[in-house]
Amino acid sequence: MSQRRSGAFLNKSSGAGRIVQATTLTAALFAGTAFAAQENGLLKATIEMDRQYIPALIATSQQNQAAAKDAMSDFSQEWVKFSGAFAIHSTDPEWQYFMDIATNKVSEAFVDVQEGKLRKAHEALETVRITLHGLRERNGIDYYVDELNAYHRYMENIVKTIQNRKSDQFTKAEIKTIQKNWAEVWPRWENIRRHVSRAEFDQALFGFSDDRLVELKQAVAEEQAALYQLKRALLNGSDKLIADAGLSLVPGFKRTYRTFGDLPIEE
Repeated sequence: MSQRRSGAFLNKSSGAGRIVQATTLTAALFAGTAFAAQENGLLKATIEMDRQYIPALIATSQQNQAAAKDAMSDFSQEWVKFSGAFAIHSTDPEWQYFMDIATNKVSEAFVDVQEGKLRKAHEALETVRITLHGLRERNGIDYYVDELNAYHRYMENIVKTIQNRKSDQFTKAEIKTIQKNWAEVWPRWENIRRHVSRAEFDQALFGFSDDRLVELKQAVAEEQAALYQLKRALLNGSDKLIADAGLSLVPGFKRTYRTFGDLPIEE
């Protein structure tokens, strides 16, 4: 092959290579854009679902059947839209399996509320929350409320340890359990607080009014103060102070969590 022809061949090959590279890059960019759009769609569907889910969770926890019936009716309707959106957007082959588990629990909760079995309904709704949290985590979906869900597990360990103690005096094992879980909740809540205080929270995505955002920040600060009180009690407080401080974690967390539900702003 002559040098001229060889050069022409190389030029053609280089041109084809550039076309392949450009095509590959375009495909990658398209895939990235499609994935971002998919995740955004999932987030929006999740936010709308949680707006109705959270009132139902709270009403069943408070054993308020009238409120629970209304909330479950709204939540059940939203769940149909939500599960449809997930079926459309998700590419996870195991997605439907987990969605079926959650859907069955939603149905159980609806029936339980109608029958006045609010405690059982609440447990079913908790299973929905845990299942969806795990599903989003499995698929790498970053959802702010999941930071609260992850925190809740360790906070609940502290509260249950206090509530289930045999006497007013803690055993060494019980104190160790509280300390171990405090070491988990503190950095998690710090991350939640920083997320809000540094203006990283997507107010538009969650549809928060300015007043709702203020409520969220106040609730987060309330929980932060409660955590600090528990820290001080564990360092040099009496058993009563530890118990009181541990139980005081519940109100701040609940107030924070409820801001993501379709509920009136608390004054």
